[in-house]
Amino acid sequence: MTLMFLSSRGMAEGYLIRFRVAGIHDTTCLIANYYGNGTYIYDTLKVDATGRFTFRAPADIPKGIYIAVITDKSYFEFIVNNDHDFSMETRLPDLSGNMKISSSPENSLFYDYIHYNRKKFQEIQHLQARQKTLEGNPDSLAVNIRQIEAINEEVVRYKLDLAGRYPDSFVALLIGVMKEPVVPEIPVLSNGRKDSTFASRYYREHFWDGMDFTDDRVLRTPVFHNKLVKYFDKVLPQNPDTIIRVSDLLIEKSRPNPEMFKYLVWFTTNHYENSEIMGFDKIFVHAIDRYYITNEATWVKKSDLDNLVRKANRIRPLLIGTMAPNMIMADTNGQLVSMYSIRATYLILLFWDPDCGHCETEIPKLKELYDQKKSEYGMEIFAVCSDSSLTKWKSSIRKKGMNWINVDGPRTLTGDYHTQYDITTTPVIYILNNRKEILAKNLTSDQVRQFIEMEFRRNAGP
Repeated sequence: MTLMFLSSRGMAEGYLIRFRVAGIHDTTCLIANYYGNGTYIYDTLKVDATGRFTFRAPADIPKGIYIAVITDKSYFEFIVNNDHDFSMETRLPDLSGNMKISSSPENSLFYDYIHYNRKKFQEIQHLQARQKTLEGNPDSLAVNIRQIEAINEEVVRYKLDLAGRYPDSFVALLIGVMKEPVVPEIPVLSNGRKDSTFASRYYREHFWDGMDFTDDRVLRTPVFHNKLVKYFDKVLPQNPDTIIRVSDLLIEKSRPNPEMFKYLVWFTTNHYENSEIMGFDKIFVHAIDRYYITNEATWVKKSDLDNLVRKANRIRPLLIGTMAPNMIMADTNGQLVSMYSIRATYLILLFWDPDCGHCETEIPKLKELYDQKKSEYGMEIFAVCSDSSLTKWKSSIRKKGMNWINVDGPRTLTGDYHTQYDITTTPVIYILNNRKEILAKNLTSDQVRQFIEMEFRRNAGP
């Protein structure tokens, strides 16, 4: 497991947890806790000659699942919640399997849950291994599959029953976070057909049923962060405007709890700051505009805040749908060419360098598309060279057969294109429409062909 460190904090009376691990002695043990997608060290404890060690923590210690780390591969979990004075005893090598708990109903319930899950997981593993031997026996294979399904259904019933019987327990909270929506029978529409979108809509709309976004205990579990990732990456439609709307909604729900508010703002910012999905930088910019520039992200150091704001300011003029900044540069004849003056249904901006290895691969593909489809698609290319050597630039143009509009980036009337278009490497390709709005960016040459062909078909209509 990977551990990260938190700053030390003052201790006060509150929690007294006594541990004993048979098989270790005269060493140290780390106490850690989950937080989001990480694991953080909270304290270091001395283990005596009998394997005993004691964890003392103030009453205001953040509640959640904590971990006693014996070695890198040997550890066990315990719950810090309602029980303040209890003991846990176990032995190597199976720390969880040998666990005995005194005076902590919460941890007793937690370990009953762990042991049950382990038993059922082993049963499923056995059936899955057996399944590989039944491929030539359809009847036995079907029975095996039904047995696996029956165990999975039993596990679901067990979890729901446990949460129902102990609704105020930490285990119930954990089960609630992990719970998946159960889609009811798909309704039939007025035309007699089943609603093909019902299942996905229902699953999405009920994904967070029962979730309290003001309870920060969920942050100190290993499940909440992963559920957030699944929701934003797999459950929601992958549209930046939808994601912005939903993320704002969840953040507003968390606002009464400063820790949850902080985490959800951080998650949205961090998750989309360097997204590789085109157009998702809009989500990052929105988060900065709504929560950081407005001074709501009070936990962020000024230097970090300044960096985030600068990055958002650099990206904002280049979001999909915005008007691309104009460039006025000298062509190979020394004549100034304004990008805005070029008439084209699709204008491709190509930022390149004669010594760029990737350009050697991408430009021939772009040329093939240009030569084949320029007239049909109404394409033009505005190629900005980064090299200040006129001789090298013109020689490379001839060698590559770049029979489009070529301009020299350093010879410009409109400022540094590196800043205008956030160019840190080459090649970089943008696609603009006839109004010079950004349709796509950071594409490969193959993606340029696919994108323009798709746009052309869409605009051509039936």
